Amino acid sequence: MALDNAFNRLKREIGIKRCIIIDGNVGDVYLNQKGQILDLRSYLKQMFIGMDYDNVICWDRIDGTKDDISNLELVNEIKLEGESYLDEGELNEFLGTSDDNNSNGSSGVSLDTTDIKEMLNVVMKNLLNADKKVAFILNWADYMFSGSQLPPDEREQLTILGKAIREKMPDYNSTDVNESTIILITNRLAMFPIAFFQGNPEVSTLTLPKPDREEREAMMRKIAYSFHVITDKGKDLMECEKINEYIDMLNDFTNRELIQLARLSRKEDKMAFDKLFLLFKYGEKDNPWEKLAYSEVKNIKEKLKERVIGQEEAIEKIEKVVVKAYMGMTGLHKTSSRSMPKGVLFFVGPTGVGKTELSKALAKFLFGDEDACIRFDMSEYAQENSDQKLIGAPPGYVGYEEGGQLTNAIKEKPFSVILFDEIEKAAKPNPRILDIFLQILEDGRLTDSKGETVYFSESVIIFTSNLGASEVSAGAEDPGAKFIEKVKDYFNKELKRPELLGRIGYSNIVPFNFIKDDDFRLKIAQSKLKPIKKGIEEKYHMTLKFDDELAFINYVIGGADKNKGGRDILNALNDKLLDDLAMFLFQNKEDLRELRGSDICVETKKTGLAFRFE
Repeated sequence: MALDNAFNRLKREIGIKRCIIIDGNVGDVYLNQKGQILDLRSYLKQMFIGMDYDNVICWDRIDGTKDDISNLELVNEIKLEGESYLDEGELNEFLGTSDDNNSNGSSGVSLDTTDIKEMLNVVMKNLLNADKKVAFILNWADYMFSGSQLPPDEREQLTILGKAIREKMPDYNSTDVNESTIILITNRLAMFPIAFFQGNPEVSTLTLPKPDREEREAMMRKIAYSFHVITDKGKDLMECEKINEYIDMLNDFTNRELIQLARLSRKEDKMAFDKLFLLFKYGEKDNPWEKLAYSEVKNIKEKLKERVIGQEEAIEKIEKVVVKAYMGMTGLHKTSSRSMPKGVLFFVGPTGVGKTELSKALAKFLFGDEDACIRFDMSEYAQENSDQKLIGAPPGYVGYEEGGQLTNAIKEKPFSVILFDEIEKAAKPNPRILDIFLQILEDGRLTDSKGETVYFSESVIIFTSNLGASEVSAGAEDPGAKFIEKVKDYFNKELKRPELLGRIGYSNIVPFNFIKDDDFRLKIAQSKLKPIKKGIEEKYHMTLKFDDELAFINYVIGGADKNKGGRDILNALNDKLLDDLAMFLFQNKEDLRELRGSDICVETKKTGLAFRFE
């Protein structure tokens, strides 16, 4: 029980340590032993009362304190570096009391102030008082100070706080193990002045985790009646056959989010729990993975071959990844299967053979839109600290508010193919970027600089690389095996990061073939003609036709470099067809409107291409 363990540790250290700073999941709500749902301040207050503390005072700089402090020892005079901060007369004036009705500055007085210095003086006076056990809970403690470079008044406040916890000598003979203490609640420990707690034996830090599976289940049992969802034959939510799957599905949820999920269910039409989960997490009721038709998945190889020629082995590997995800078996060998990406692939091979094109084709097949392939050109992340562009700049730096390019993209499109193109261009000059990939592949999630977590559980992650492209020749014996060996050597020997390759999986390294076969090159050219014809028809309302299409294609691919694969066929189409066609249309621009509906005929001659309207 993660939260229970944290609170038990807190209970052990209360009164032993003079100060405990709590950060992490401090904005959540918690289920106590009595089954009550409490915020952190109320939970702590109950804990202190159960430990027989005389007073528990909660304070923040907005509301001050609403607790009765009439029986506390208020400040008579506290000196720090020779300055009197609050003498008795000033205290009476501040509280609106007189010497006649308040001879000791405390009787019958209820302090309600947001003045930090005044409150810290009260804290200090009572922490040093051995007669009473007082617990102070200061909420939003990170907002008491403006940052690491403190102005003079904040330095004084920090000094008072430090003096309060250090001043009293420890009493090893005391029969009471619990002394007066102070709890500081902060959203992020990094925002609290490090000089206060680093190397200070009287200060302990405690990070509250999110609820673990057992604690999520306990909270779900508590609030199950408030879920408005479709269940098996009208059963209670916790009696459903899939309840264990639902609880696993809620991994990394806070208790507050579980309550918000229940509230969302009452705002929408009654739906199944898994659809409610998608709506809450991604803003969508329908899961594109579940919408895939069996017949479509069965014909995935034929669909992908329409876009990418000559890469049967790579397409077969993609088929296995998609079928495994379609059947719900991705990551069943791991306990974190819910958060794992649907698939991870590493495409390696010569340039221009279809690695990027196959990634786009997969995005179109899975999610119905080629734009669902989110591409990151890793050459843009080669500089030191450029990994911050992916997850966002740290607090205080330029661009912090904008977030990260990767995390923002996944928030916007959780159902996507994420393509990290030419990974080697960033990995060696900026090895820190590999730690980001390690976290994605291991946990299936990533936390950006603002503390927001994004999930990769609905995505396919593809790395591409040209490793070995200049060393492995098309005529080599088993070039695919040589490409795989190059990748292994790069991660194991050059980068010395075998753990990353272990997360990807050796079986997921997919070598691409050289495009040397003339039949393959002809098919590539034919496939690339289709979008050109479609573009001409949409823009000019004319049909592009060839007197002899085979002669034209041979003319085009005859000038393409075989070592550059399909990319140079594209270049040849651009140079030999589009350049001349553009000039032909430009020369006839004034007549194009009247020629709508005509054919643009292309004749292949020894001297080049000739165009005419028919």
